[in-house]
Amino acid sequence: MNPELEAVLQALEAFKEEPSAAEVHRLKEIYEARFNEVLQKHPGLSRERLQQAIRFAYSQRLKARKTHSSVPPKA
Repeated sequence: MNPELEAVLQALEAFKEEPSAAEVHRLKEIYEARFNEVLQKHPGLSRERLQQAIRFAYSQRLKARKTHSSVPPKA
């Protein structure tokens, strides 16, 4: 995966998975900063297209987590 997209995706995951209300604001700011960095580095990329790519990557990551459980199968 593209390192820039990976950084944005990690920031999104941290924001969505953070249970502490005190951290939510800070993590959202980190996500938005990384998102905007990618947009600045790639002027031909629209905001909507980047959002679609991030949503798709995030959903794929969630699916992968569900199918790869850390609990081993029973023998």
